[in-house]
Amino acid sequence: MVQKKKELYHEGLEEYPRATVFIENLLFVLWLGVGAFLCWTFLPLIAWIYLGFGVTMMLFVMRIAVCKNCYYHNKRCHTGWGKLSALYCRHGEITNFCRGVAGALIPAFYGSIALVPMVLGVIAMVKQFSVVKLSAFIVFLFIITMSSVILRKKSCDTCKMKLICPGSATK
Repeated sequence: MVQKKKELYHEGLEEYPRATVFIENLLFVLWLGVGAFLCWTFLPLIAWIYLGFGVTMMLFVMRIAVCKNCYYHNKRCHTGWGKLSALYCRHGEITNFCRGVAGALIPAFYGSIALVPMVLGVIAMVKQFSVVKLSAFIVFLFIITMSSVILRKKSCDTCKMKLICPGSATK
């Protein structure tokens, strides 16, 4: 069977507005911050490990593994991380986007930074309930929904990589 060649979405944005980048990064900071708080309610050491893992993966590992092969490398994508990845590595090949380890890394990373705080937060609430823990849990769910569903769909709609990206929310 002949595979259809995947192409860039030519109507996509060349660069995203700074406001989009600001909002998405603010949500990521809140995601990690509230997630760390939920981990803290279970065991403070786990909160520090979570933060270290999240920041290292988000700022360095994911940028090198994923962004180097993206059209937006050295450009302002919806998160601005294309510019960040250009500081660490040279532009790769778009045809290698999300192939190999990078393809498995993305869902594993985002799944872990979402699920670990939720599970630990629930355990901490079962052990000793508090309105603060419950409120943090609800805020965390809101942040994840905004970032992973609502804004992701909006960003994917105007992304030049949406026809290539296996994680595009427009498929």
